[in-house]
Amino acid sequence: MPSLFFAVLSEAKPWIQKTNAKPVHHSGKFRIYKNDSMYIIISGVGKIAMALAVSEFAHLLPKEERDHMKVWNLGIVGSNQLNWKVGDFFWIHKVTDYATGKDYYPERMTKSVFGMETNLTTFDRPIAKIKTDNQFQVLNEKDLESVSLVDMEGVGFFEAASLYFPLENISIGKVISDHLEGNFCKPETVESILANLLEPLFLEWTNPLPWVTEDPFETRIWPEIWKEVKELRLTETMKHDLKKSLRFYFLRYPNTKIPMPNLEIVPKIKSKTEVKSFVEEWKKQLHV
Repeated sequence: MPSLFFAVLSEAKPWIQKTNAKPVHHSGKFRIYKNDSMYIIISGVGKIAMALAVSEFAHLLPKEERDHMKVWNLGIVGSNQLNWKVGDFFWIHKVTDYATGKDYYPERMTKSVFGMETNLTTFDRPIAKIKTDNQFQVLNEKDLESVSLVDMEGVGFFEAASLYFPLENISIGKVISDHLEGNFCKPETVESILANLLEPLFLEWTNPLPWVTEDPFETRIWPEIWKEVKELRLTETMKHDLKKSLRFYFLRYPNTKIPMPNLEIVPKIKSKTEVKSFVEEWKKQLHV
């Protein structure tokens, strides 16, 4: 049963109406809707709210269900590209947290009726090119040179979802609502923009995941690698981050041998500082 995350009700409303999903009564903070075949979750605005919504939802499910669940984040974005029109839809293959400069790489959507993809930058405040009121963070053209689309939730969604769901199950899709003029979209405008995409996206959304249940990374690749490095005595956090980086490389380059460090030095590594340095250098090779 797949799950679909939105920031606000106006984005989710066309999907709720089409699927006839009903509110789930639970003790948590976030709104969850469900029918016989899917979940729809509304987080509220901002990356922290989205991350918390993903975490709360994930904890309601057994791991076995999460491992086979398609997880999407859909919503509106501002665009710095004037040649892209309001209503254009993009799959996201790179998300950047503007506040920290950290990059994340969702798996690419290889088969879709929507063929355009680009990068997304997540900000902590709404973005405008000109000063309108104090709610908007104003960026000049130089600041926006590397920015294609902007939102406030993408990083929170992906970072949290990647903790609970397999990376290959996670996708982000965004539709342009404005060109950073410094105006908030009316709810009815947002509903209309999302409704125009619903039919073609719904067909892709309801298709099952295209891979078999056996995961070669989990059953073969990771156990072999872990056997070589487990004597490093990594913390659970370091182990999780390394495994996530290794899986990322495997998904991005499935026909390429995963880069490995010089394993001969593993028995000589003793201090926590040396372990951390060893792992960080290895991760750099995996995110080239």
